[in-house]
Amino acid sequence: LGTFSAASSISSTVTATGDAPITYSVFSGSLPGGLSLNTSTGVISGTESGATSSTTYSFTIRASDAQSQTADRAFTMTITVGAEGATQFN
Repeated sequence: LGTFSAASSISSTVTATGDAPITYSVFSGSLPGGLSLNTSTGVISGTESGATSSTTYSFTIRASDAQSQTADRAFTMTITVGAEGATQFN
């Protein structure tokens, strides 16, 4: 879904098609700290918290439609901390 800076405000949307209404859930793995998934819109949003080093988060989102049909898809988000190879204050 992309690369984002630690402590930044994040908003990213996953979309599935099927018979409405479609609901979304984190099926496996975990989102970066501070982020949550809106189960009815598929929007992953929040302000990242907790990253102390650059990390790639892997997770699977499950979409379910009105007929209880499901589809799973794997996603990744990378959280970067500081400028690599540069001097910085913490």
